[in-house]
Amino acid sequence: MPDYDFSQVDAAIIDSQLNTARVFRDVLIRLGFRRVELFDSVKAAAGLLGSVMPDLVLVDADGEDSEAFRFIRSLRNEPTVPNPFACVIVTTWAPTPALLTRVTNAGGDDLLMKPVSPKQVRDRIVSLIESRKGFVVTADYIGPDRRKSPREGAQVPVLDAPNTLRLKATGQWTQSGARMLLNEAVATITTQKRLRSSIQVAFLVEFALVGLARPVPDRMSIDHVGRIGGFLDDLLRRLGDDGDHAPVEAVARAIKTLADKVRAAAETGPVAADDRDQLQALSRALMQAVDPDRALEAMTHEVSSAVAGYRSRLEQIAQAKAAAAAALTASTAAAADEGANEPIALSAPPPAAAGTALSAG
Repeated sequence: MPDYDFSQVDAAIIDSQLNTARVFRDVLIRLGFRRVELFDSVKAAAGLLGSVMPDLVLVDADGEDSEAFRFIRSLRNEPTVPNPFACVIVTTWAPTPALLTRVTNAGGDDLLMKPVSPKQVRDRIVSLIESRKGFVVTADYIGPDRRKSPREGAQVPVLDAPNTLRLKATGQWTQSGARMLLNEAVATITTQKRLRSSIQVAFLVEFALVGLARPVPDRMSIDHVGRIGGFLDDLLRRLGDDGDHAPVEAVARAIKTLADKVRAAAETGPVAADDRDQLQALSRALMQAVDPDRALEAMTHEVSSAVAGYRSRLEQIAQAKAAAAAALTASTAAAADEGANEPIALSAPPPAAAGTALSAG
């Protein structure tokens, strides 16, 4: 195992259990970490998101678990965080598959079970130095690649995100060099986020159109329209000073206004064909405005393929549920028939009961 130098590495530990936090701190100090800050709650650590982020964050998921995952998502997604690529290890006394899924979906790097030995902590840190996963950006996620196999459809680029833990531990750290790497990576994340958000908006519109065209719009279509605003808000807050984004902003705001109108109409009755057509046209215009160098035909094909795949999965899920319900109904009916065909045994009342009845008179 390489002899890494942690003398420049900074860490933060967020854990409401002070004794546990001190154990982690002692381990990191013995490894040679330059600075280790302790926080007894996510709220107390909120200032990290607006300052120089440590290279490594250990956050406990057992106390304020929802707060812990909100903190990780904010770290990865907020445009103002200086280093959204900091290494994050979530700690817990009770690991479960569901918790691992939450860690993964929030953007955490690893899940570490307590109690821990110094070797376990060091091994996880070494893994983050030597084999950390690349970052991916989707419409609703930024963080280490969650895929175990290639994803169908459009391929999401994998970014070799700056790893300040690795840079410092391997002696490759310079303030100016790291800042340049972080700025470039953040710019890439911003561009990718705009692209994925615009495509997601077009996807939601395309999926909803069929249901919105019905005399009584279906609930799923209305809910999909309701999700459009959140992705537009995220896109709008990522329009910085790196170019002229006036066309993107104008189209995005027009879609948001129209989506609100369409959703309100769908709650009470049919949606006008003109509004449906305009919503689709605007969603395509948004993709073109965000990525003018890419052919609109290619983008609309990507969206249509994604919608078709989504509908197919929904149909498969519905068929599986229907088959399970039919099987349950059949087995229940068979059990009832079997019980109905069994002979009923007749017997005289127990002597004690008969005696009691006679003496009562």
